[in-house]
Amino acid sequence: MTEAATTRVGADTMSGSDALLWTIGADPVMRPTIVAVLVLGGPPDWDEVRSRVARLTELVPRLRSRAVPRPPGLGRPQFLADQAFDLAAHLRRMRLPEHGRLRDVLDLAQTMATTAFDPALPLWEAVVVEEVEGSRAAVVLKVHHALIDGVGGLSVLAHLFDGLEGADEATAAAARAPGRATSRCGLDFTGALRIVGDGADALVHPFRSFGRLAALGGSVARLMAPSGRPLSPIMRGRSFRRHAEILDLDLSLLHEGAHHWHGTVNDVFVVAVVRGLARYHEQRGAPAAGFRALMPVNVRAAGDAESGNHFVPARFVIPVHSDLADTVAEVRRTAGAWKHAPGLAVSDVLAAALSALPSVAARSLWSSMLLGTDFCITNIPGPAFRASLDGKPVEGIFALSPPSGAAFNISLVSCADRASVTITADVAAVPDCAKLASCIDDGFAEVCSVVTGPP
Repeated sequence: MTEAATTRVGADTMSGSDALLWTIGADPVMRPTIVAVLVLGGPPDWDEVRSRVARLTELVPRLRSRAVPRPPGLGRPQFLADQAFDLAAHLRRMRLPEHGRLRDVLDLAQTMATTAFDPALPLWEAVVVEEVEGSRAAVVLKVHHALIDGVGGLSVLAHLFDGLEGADEATAAAARAPGRATSRCGLDFTGALRIVGDGADALVHPFRSFGRLAALGGSVARLMAPSGRPLSPIMRGRSFRRHAEILDLDLSLLHEGAHHWHGTVNDVFVVAVVRGLARYHEQRGAPAAGFRALMPVNVRAAGDAESGNHFVPARFVIPVHSDLADTVAEVRRTAGAWKHAPGLAVSDVLAAALSALPSVAARSLWSSMLLGTDFCITNIPGPAFRASLDGKPVEGIFALSPPSGAAFNISLVSCADRASVTITADVAAVPDCAKLASCIDDGFAEVCSVVTGPP
């Protein structure tokens, strides 16, 4: 039998979610590539960076493994150790020309986000960029979503840091750990067994179980339903081209705003995006009644590996309200309902079923679920303390998350007292991403005006 048809000892078999993300990667529009930009206060020593990244690839075996598909019916793809692994094929450095700017780094990152991986190599690459605005530097890391999700990726990235300023070892380790979940999908068959158990219980106690099964069925239907056309009247083009803009915000203001609105930082984040997006449409002369959002719900639990995918793509519609308080209430109600949706428990079972379909069918069904999304929104908690790499302070961590068929993806990564926000837009849908970023910045100013005064 061929290598692709056998299960090797020590092989890392993809979960249903991993395999689905690997399958849809063949579609340039849906390509699930994550790019992170780590901004540093100065250039780290090149040999030290190489040493730390080498140790990281030993800590996370998928970074030294190739993705190997298997024939239909013989199981999901696997990660197999690359016996010819060469760090130099994945890690390199460059210097910007004189007067190079952070904008040049973003241009590099957005180009990396549009290019496919070499399937003969492990699915990641990184570039250390020196002489950014004179004395600063950046590390640009690109990874395939099948290898890891955003929360796990940030946890892995933190292993490169010197440590967390002001924290003892236990606290530092906790800050590096992946985010904990309020619910989880578990292993592939755990959710399936739960469904079977509920079904058997329904035969014996039909009235007691009917409500639970109905809730599960409705939740699964919402997860799987085709989304139709985008609700935005103008952000409807789709392509593989990307443009990124960033915002650097004071995290304490977001916390104070969340406290005022009796919500969370994530609530403030979503409200700011919706208010900014409504403003953008008004300035374009095309007011919208609402927007369809996709928000990954973290279902990672204690004991889950840092690699792999542990999230569920929740989709919901947020109407545009003229009153800010009404928008806050709408977001709190909608996001809160999804956090405890019964369908989250069987998400990986559904992903496994999709990934088992022929590639063309899986991509078609996944596209029908996501191409009608107006925007994706991702909130990734980072280290709560000031971090550094080789003594150089981490000034921001910006995540260019894949739009996944939406007009744009907006991500917020918290790092110490800063909130690093990145808008990664499909340029066919948003040809003026800088204008959109300005409007969303105004949205943050509005929702936090209760702290700072009128915007």
